[in-house]
Amino acid sequence: MAESNDNQKRVTIALGFVNCNQSQDKRGSDMLCVAGGAVTGPRSGSKSMAVLTTPVPLSSDDGNEFDSAESVIFDNNIYIDDFIELGLQFRRASDDYSNNYFAANRSAVLSALTADIGTALDSLSTSVEYAVSGAVLSATSLALAKAPAFNEHGVLGVVQKRLNVADYPDDNSGPCIWKFADRCPANSDGLRWSEYDYEIEYTIEVGPAR
Repeated sequence: MAESNDNQKRVTIALGFVNCNQSQDKRGSDMLCVAGGAVTGPRSGSKSMAVLTTPVPLSSDDGNEFDSAESVIFDNNIYIDDFIELGLQFRRASDDYSNNYFAANRSAVLSALTADIGTALDSLSTSVEYAVSGAVLSATSLALAKAPAFNEHGVLGVVQKRLNVADYPDDNSGPCIWKFADRCPANSDGLRWSEYDYEIEYTIEVGPAR
């Protein structure tokens, strides 16, 4: 039986422009990618979407955009009284691999990520805040640990966010911004520092279910 569209909205969340105020690599560029997923609450059937963008190069005082075919991180019908939780990691991928390598291997890594997220969410039907996004983040770390090209330099920033559909009127919201920055010792003697500063735009579009 087809799902009724009564009391539902179509929600689309998409990544936008990335602004790099400071790259972690002081001599070149960072290869930045986004990995993780988006999951609805149990009211809507715990619909999920895994996220893995092809890394893009970013240098200090520079900007870039992810592949438009990969920028949508959620797109589905959801009940108005339900929520979406995002569990996203912003990672610096290895710069020892070519863009062709990432393009050729992304599909396999995304499939593994999708499977690991599915396993983590299996039988997890809960409305406890950040339970599902926490499971997504754990699954993401597990999946990318097996993909060194996407994992070599680890995580620069994390988003764990709940969006209640009722809080968003029909229309576009945004661009909103996720900002992550850090400055910390890069080795034990404290003579070298790791520093980066990023802003990532995203939009939330809410409209009639379809």
